[in-house]
Amino acid sequence: MRLAAIAAIVLTAASAGTVIAADTAASGPMAHSPVSFIACPVYRDTNNGRKSGCWLATDMATGVRYDIGGGRTKPQIGRDVLVEGVLGEGANACGGEILLPVHVSVLQTTCSAVMLPAEGYPGRVFQVPKNGYLPPADVVRPLPPGPYTSRDWHIEFNFQSDFLAYQYSEVILDDAARYIRASRPRHVEVTGYADTSPYVISGRQLIEPRSLGEQRAKMVAEALLRLGVDPGLLHVNWHVDPAAINADDGMAEPSKRRVTIHIEI
Repeated sequence: MRLAAIAAIVLTAASAGTVIAADTAASGPMAHSPVSFIACPVYRDTNNGRKSGCWLATDMATGVRYDIGGGRTKPQIGRDVLVEGVLGEGANACGGEILLPVHVSVLQTTCSAVMLPAEGYPGRVFQVPKNGYLPPADVVRPLPPGPYTSRDWHIEFNFQSDFLAYQYSEVILDDAARYIRASRPRHVEVTGYADTSPYVISGRQLIEPRSLGEQRAKMVAEALLRLGVDPGLLHVNWHVDPAAINADDGMAEPSKRRVTIHIEI
C-alpha cells in the first residue's frame, strides 16, 4: 500500500488505545525462540529514505511488540495478520523485537488502521538482496551444467493462500525450470499440500481447506509451463497434512503449507 493511502487512515498512537502495547514485556522471549500469534499490524513511518518504514505487531498475550518487516510478504494495514517467526538478534531500528525468519499471513478479519510517526527510530533503508532475486530478462544466463541428479525444491505459502510470493517463489521456480530444461529428467512431480489439522493461536482455531493443496500444485505447475518446462514431463498431485520439513528452526507450521517440485533423472 502506498504511503499516501496509509496516511489517509492514520490513527495516532494516543488514539490507538489498546492496539499498541508496550515495546517489550518485563521478561521477553530468548533469542532464537519460536513465536506465533495473531495481531493487528502497525506501520511506523520513518525519515530514513524510501522504503525505510517498519511493520510492527504486538503479541497481546505477552505485551511484546515485534518487528515483522522481514517476511517474504508484507502486512496490510487494517487487516489482522498471523505472525510465525523466530526471535532474532540485531539493532532495534523500528521499535520492536526482531523476528527473523518470519512468516506474515494476512487474514480476512479487519482491525484498527494504525500508523505511528518515527518517534526517533531510524528504520532500515531498503537494500536489494545479494541473492534471492531475478536478474533482468535481457541478461543472458547459461543453463546449469551437469552432472545432474534427482532434486527437490520447496515453495512455501502463506496461511490460506495459493499466491506465489513476489521474488521468493519466482527465484525458486526459475531455478527449478532452468535445471529441468538442462537435465532432461524422466519426469517432474509437483505435489501440493494443505495443512488441514486444526491448531489454535491467540485463541483462534486455524485450519486450511483440503482444496488448497490442489490449488497450490496447479499454480506451480502452470508457472513451470510458462517457464518452458515440457508439459509431458509434469505429474501434478496433492495431499493434506504433510510432515514439516524444517521444524528444527521453529518454523514447522509454515513449512507444511508448501509445494514440492521433485525431478527424477
